[in-house]
Amino acid sequence: MATFDQSIVSVSGRLTHEWDFTFYKNSGEIANRIRTELGSALKEIRIDKDGDIDIELIEEGNFIVTPGAVIAAGWLTNPKTLSEQQEIRKFAGMIELLVKSKSSFTTEMFNVRLFFRFRPENSLNLLRDRGYESTLRLIFGEKAPSDVQSFKFSATRSIDEFLDFIELEASPKDVQLRYSRSGSGTHFDSYPEFVDAANLTGLLEELKPFAETLIAAEPRVTLGRGFLDKLSSMKQ
Repeated sequence: MATFDQSIVSVSGRLTHEWDFTFYKNSGEIANRIRTELGSALKEIRIDKDGDIDIELIEEGNFIVTPGAVIAAGWLTNPKTLSEQQEIRKFAGMIELLVKSKSSFTTEMFNVRLFFRFRPENSLNLLRDRGYESTLRLIFGEKAPSDVQSFKFSATRSIDEFLDFIELEASPKDVQLRYSRSGSGTHFDSYPEFVDAANLTGLLEELKPFAETLIAAEPRVTLGRGFLDKLSSMKQ
């Protein structure tokens, strides 16, 4: 049976800084510096149709360098790996490296986001039983709809020096959970420092009980005998 520690989480991040008005003029030179800095970690780098620098790494996913930001997306990992400081620091260090490959600009905002997707059976009924029915009754009273095709909830909260944005979206086929944590550029000296302070390990522990409820409701995959025989033959 799958566990939360083994579930897939997509990690993205963003460092926003003051606008670089010379970026599109110098993008080729910046791309060459990045190519040299990344070396064997680089899978592909190109200038896209908008003039931004699109980077694909072997391990840490995709990055985009624009006149006003460095954006990271597509790092697929799991909560266990994400909790290991060495791995998240590699991800954060890559963003910092790309920022420094440009020039010195005043940082405006840091951001990191976690994205989970679960496929529990009867996902809408599962969430109905855990609270959203009371919201419908608060709005509609006794006329609250019994057949809901989708559900979406979002909230923000301030905690210490961070602003968090939580979004939960459900349909008959899946439940998507997004958790974004942002911090002002005036509070941290670098993206790695921001990620350390963001305490993603603690955040994962907060999400774990709810996520485990969804994982427990996912149907178990039963492998057919033909597939198992083929797998056995491949191992020999």
